Amino acid sequence: MSTSLSNITYFEQIFKDYYEPLVNFVNSRIRNIENSEEIVQDTFTKLWENRDKLTIKTSLKSYLYQATRNSMIDFIRRSKNDPGSLPDHLEFVDFEDEKIDIYLVRAKIEEALETLKPKNKEIFILNKFEGLTYKEIADYLEMSERGIEDNIARANKQLKKYLESEKLLENLWIILLLTSSL
Repeated sequence: MSTSLSNITYFEQIFKDYYEPLVNFVNSRIRNIENSEEIVQDTFTKLWENRDKLTIKTSLKSYLYQATRNSMIDFIRRSKNDPGSLPDHLEFVDFEDEKIDIYLVRAKIEEALETLKPKNKEIFILNKFEGLTYKEIADYLEMSERGIEDNIARANKQLKKYLESEKLLENLWIILLLTSSL
């Protein structure tokens, strides 16, 4: 894959194909078009700078969305030092007079993910964090869609049990949705 990325024509085509969808993806979360464009441009800059070192193990689309998501998280972390640049809805989420720091929530979810079996964790991450469909995961891992569905259900059950034991919130699925969209 890295040799293809070194081809400037191929790289330009990837940029043309994915730039706007990635900006829309980021903008749907941070609701600031200028910052969204900057985040996506940073992602493509890093991709170009590291093109010879990259080994992409998922689809290019999944890789780009994950890389963009990571750039967005980096941007949000940097912005925490400059509260004026971070939209209020991303810094904290209100739940019945309780303020929840989404970074604490994410850390707890990452702890919970470590309790999953490796294959179960991989399937959950591919679906919830990388946005792959059950069919895409089944094709990638050479499993049945039903097997993927069972793994996701098992992971959800185990994660819910772990997070409930942490007494983080009554409705933990809202947290999972928030953190998987970051």
